[in-house]
Amino acid sequence: MNLHLYYCPGTCSFVPHVALGLVEEATGQSYTSTLINLKNGEQQTPEYKAINPRSQVPALLIDGKLLTQVIAIVSYLDSKFPKAQIFPTDPMERAQALSTLAWMNNTVHTTFTRVFRPERFSADVASAKSMALEIFKSYLAEIDGMCQKNSPYICGSQLTPADIYAIAFIRWAGVAGVDPSAYPNYQAYARKVADHPVVKKIMAKEEITLDTYAK
Repeated sequence: MNLHLYYCPGTCSFVPHVALGLVEEATGQSYTSTLINLKNGEQQTPEYKAINPRSQVPALLIDGKLLTQVIAIVSYLDSKFPKAQIFPTDPMERAQALSTLAWMNNTVHTTFTRVFRPERFSADVASAKSMALEIFKSYLAEIDGMCQKNSPYICGSQLTPADIYAIAFIRWAGVAGVDPSAYPNYQAYARKVADHPVVKKIMAKEEITLDTYAK
């Protein structure tokens, strides 16, 4: 099987990137990847639009067939490579992990989009950004509460894509000028997850660090 990921460092494509790393570690199934620099507009080139007409990352080619969207990609990898343990096998635990991931993908992430690209949503850019940032902070506080649980990971006893998305959010918070020390449980938890061998490997590959907050 040929798996090829199109990703941009530090974006939500980090989630399936780690999932592919888990697949490779557990099964030996290799994958290749191409970095798409969103800041340079590479997602808008005719070459990339021919691959993904929506001009977004992540995009995963599976034997040449396109699959997009974080939840779809990690769900596919979980079904195709169960040994990678991307999601729990217990039906309720898996559903809860998917529920948390969906909330992160369609609520927390989309709120931060309004922080990072407020001009897309309002002519009053400053007001739109300020409002979205306060809402985003409330979600960081909610994740901080999740990290206070006694379970090793957010969704229970094993690493799931929700934990990887949590890494992305705390990095984005620092970029937006939010001090992660305001969320001590979350900050400590993110450091633990970032130390996971596969997570650490993908972070090194993407050349990203956990600490993005400039004091």
